[in-house]
Amino acid sequence: MVSRRGLLSGAALVGAGAVTGVLGAAGSATADAPLDTPFTPVAAPHLAQAEQMVQYQRLLTAGYLPTGLTGHWPLDGSGADRSGHDHPVTLGTGASWTTLRAGGELTLDAAYAATASVLDTTAPFTVSAWVRLADDAVLTNMYTAVSQDGAGCSRFLLQYDDTAGAWAFKVRAEDQSAKISALATTPPVPGQWTHLTGVWDGTRVHLYVNGVPEGTADATLSWAATQGFNIGRARWNGAYVNHFKGSVDEVRAYGRALSADEISLISGRTARLNNVYLIGSPSTVTWGTPDDLPSWIARARCSSFVTWVLRHTYGWATDSYFTQYFQDRIPEAADYRRAFANGTAGPRFQQIRTVADLRPGDLIAVDYNGQVEDNTGHIVMVREIKGVFSGVADFTGETQYAVEVVDCTAEPHGVYALTNYPKYPDTRMVGLLAEEQFEGVGIGHMMFYASGTTGEFSRYRWSVNTARDKAYPVASRPVTAARIV
Repeated sequence: MVSRRGLLSGAALVGAGAVTGVLGAAGSATADAPLDTPFTPVAAPHLAQAEQMVQYQRLLTAGYLPTGLTGHWPLDGSGADRSGHDHPVTLGTGASWTTLRAGGELTLDAAYAATASVLDTTAPFTVSAWVRLADDAVLTNMYTAVSQDGAGCSRFLLQYDDTAGAWAFKVRAEDQSAKISALATTPPVPGQWTHLTGVWDGTRVHLYVNGVPEGTADATLSWAATQGFNIGRARWNGAYVNHFKGSVDEVRAYGRALSADEISLISGRTARLNNVYLIGSPSTVTWGTPDDLPSWIARARCSSFVTWVLRHTYGWATDSYFTQYFQDRIPEAADYRRAFANGTAGPRFQQIRTVADLRPGDLIAVDYNGQVEDNTGHIVMVREIKGVFSGVADFTGETQYAVEVVDCTAEPHGVYALTNYPKYPDTRMVGLLAEEQFEGVGIGHMMFYASGTTGEFSRYRWSVNTARDKAYPVASRPVTAARIV
């Protein structure tokens, strides 16, 4: 895929377009006649397999790890504890729900959220959180993201340490006579999300930043902190101090010391290693086992992902089939597009000429026509036709369709937080900044146009947010669809 795809240019994109012909489309215009598309099952076999890979990659992205979990606060507009241990946090004055990240988070300005103690701090434990110092955070102040307290002081602190100028995980003596710190080497950056994990294994403290170990220190201090679990503050000399200025998300507490591999998982690092948009290297797509999330691997480009899905699903999808009809055991996107258009894709593919006739599981291939270096095009699987879209990037004599797709891409389809993005989201989108996004396989939305005369493909856009001047006509970048038969 090409860089950013012109997503942010064009002032009109901030406005919301309208979708018609979709049952229950929130905020849509009055419905036109429904799409003239025959009823079809929700999932063709290969679509089901592609979706399975997407869902396991989403579990990896979410850092699914319930074993030993004693508290889990997603902080997505609620203080609920999702661990099953019923420790919801109560918000203090100045705490608010915001949506800097998909799902939302808790933003604190000298505020906090608290509940009863959730960890037995005399035994090994782990605590983790996504944290973001506010843009105007003063780095000569100390800010604590997570702590659990005794009567006089916090037993542990996951925080920014102003003296060290670094992220830190600390444990203290109950009488406040000793403090032991594991310090990070990655410098904090206000406005940037960072995943922190602190571990006490009974003999040492460890600090992980974005899933990578960065600091450790000997620590045998052990005492029971029974005075409450806090998000956004610490305790010292019996008073609350070091209030966090910024945002906190996805706080977890485990009643055991997680391993390095487990911390890589909960931080999303494993997801980034396992789900990769790949050009110039051999692809690997592996359907793993349900109880071993890291065994699910998708390191591919768009066309190799499609080929691996077909090979995984169908007995006919062999090296010899692809070599015979596409002249390559793993065809490029342009190879698929030309074969679909020329009718040379073999007996298993049937060309679909009109956009309105698309069904779940159909493949849509775009040929870049030599316009992008080292990339021949893009190919997606249709998941759902969302309806006729209008109001943004319209063209006279053409009908625009919002199409939900499964694909493997370098960048998500869309821009988080723009007005019309929430109707057409992408599972790889976490926040607005590029470093917050995931690549690889996922579910997103593209916009395909149909000629008002023939109903055939006339152009496409990468997402509902793509600028009008980046809606590529088929004369420049041909588009062809096909169905597995």
